[in-house]
Amino acid sequence: MPSVEHLLASAEIRMNLGKGFSLFKYIQTIKVLFLDTAEGVATALRPYWSEAVGGRVNVVQSQADMLKIVPPGTSKGSGVRTLLDHLNVPVQEVMAIGDGENDMEMLELASLGIALSNGSEKTKAVANVIGLSNDEDGVADAIYRYAF
Repeated sequence: MPSVEHLLASAEIRMNLGKGFSLFKYIQTIKVLFLDTAEGVATALRPYWSEAVGGRVNVVQSQADMLKIVPPGTSKGSGVRTLLDHLNVPVQEVMAIGDGENDMEMLELASLGIALSNGSEKTKAVANVIGLSNDEDGVADAIYRYAF
């Protein structure tokens, strides 16, 4: 089993955002995904990995039973920012919808951040609006309500 240092050393990200922009051609990244019970993630996996990596990577929960470890600077928010910059789209024209901790940066970036009502408490705390749950077609409702 690879060590934490080996894992971190192999997480290299390169981007060339110059002429002939091709995001996927220049990114090499890894994601480590752990699945367990919500209790197992909260009481064992997250505390262990947060301490083990010491801030050298991002440790986030996208769902209560799922823990992700991704390279620093890797988030939906940074991805949206890169795309907006490339397309020259102002952030004031962006609406984002999410339910997990991995959506928080994206919701904070958008001029309108909508958290689904069944999302994590941390995610709902950063949203501008709390929408319907995903079981109630919350994404579709938010698009119809705020984008049209």
